Amino acid sequence: MPCGRRFLLQRDRKNLDALSYQSLHIRGWTNGRIRIGLEDHAAERREDHVALATVTGDFDLSIPLREPGRLMDLRQLTALVLLSEDKQARVVLDQVDFVQAGTAPSKPPAMGFWVWDYRKTIVDPEAVFAACHREACTRILVQMPAPTDPEPVWASYAAMFTLARRRGIEAVALDGYPEAIQEPQVLADKILRLLALVDAASLAGVQLDIEPYLLPGFFADQSGPERYLAAIDRLRAAVGGRTRLSMVVPFWFTSKMFGGRPLAYAVMERVDEVAVMSYRTDTDELQAIAEETLRYGDLIGTPVWLAVETTALPVERRVILRREPRAELADAILDYDGRRLIFGSVTRSAANGSRREGFRVYHRVTVRPELVTYFGRSRKEVSSSVKQITARTAHRSFAGVLVHDLNGFLALPEP
Repeated sequence: MPCGRRFLLQRDRKNLDALSYQSLHIRGWTNGRIRIGLEDHAAERREDHVALATVTGDFDLSIPLREPGRLMDLRQLTALVLLSEDKQARVVLDQVDFVQAGTAPSKPPAMGFWVWDYRKTIVDPEAVFAACHREACTRILVQMPAPTDPEPVWASYAAMFTLARRRGIEAVALDGYPEAIQEPQVLADKILRLLALVDAASLAGVQLDIEPYLLPGFFADQSGPERYLAAIDRLRAAVGGRTRLSMVVPFWFTSKMFGGRPLAYAVMERVDEVAVMSYRTDTDELQAIAEETLRYGDLIGTPVWLAVETTALPVERRVILRREPRAELADAILDYDGRRLIFGSVTRSAANGSRREGFRVYHRVTVRPELVTYFGRSRKEVSSSVKQITARTAHRSFAGVLVHDLNGFLALPEP
């Protein structure tokens, strides 16, 4: 049975965040055969670790963290683990360092627009291209036609990609809806239909904006995320490597755990790039909420687009509830049969019904639209913010900024 030693990586009972580092450098000597591993918080609880290397004699290793990062949460490291089958083995560690690579983007960041009105776009694509050129935009992401649209619409949509390429613009096909995780083949068929029509060299990618968390009970258990990831796998198979696959994700997917790791990271490992819905008008806050996605993109080499919003949004009120079995303390009931949440005073009989459950308000948050969208401001302010984000985002994974959306941007007043 292996014997070993754990060298704690915690400080002040806080786990080590090594996500910003690309490799582990470890140097030393052993008279036996030693297995080196890393342990994160989840592995510590199950008394496990992720093996990195096996060494004998003198060793001086630089171990890339990309593959270990797919198996553990590098933000929550607890210990360096050394194991040996030989109880008499000795080991001396002369140096243990986490090494960080450069932070400059791998290529100059770009700018793009989401475009949802595909009918207007295919009727007058030059108007869209002209708007892009005015704003130094190099990418457009255009909604795909509906399955029921006639062949001429699909043919015109496919031809638009060739025209965009001639104008020096990357054109990406855009689609997605929450129910796609239940029947991914419907969306896969649309992708296959497009691939059969379009010049592959002109199609810069397919981007999917699925937002599965809008479905009731998506996070109730692990089955929701499992279906979501399985749908991505199915859609990736439909793309078949013929173009890039991009996914739109909310910034808070880094806080939703799946298999002991952030759900965002499981998505990023399946696609060629991601776009983060980092909708904030304060650029410092925007970068803060996208930071963990960008850092993981640095680690595994997945490009990350950030995004700003220009359309009108309502005041957003969020309420966090906790289960409350005591009817006299409940502020709301969840009616499972009626599929509704009822706020207000709750009677004992209502809260204790066989298909109802009582809840208490734990926290309320109000998000003002001016903190999220540039609606009501000028185009110049948006352009200035895009330049500021581009200049200040020091991550190799940073690909650029997407604006949601072209119509919203054009509706903003000129300076």
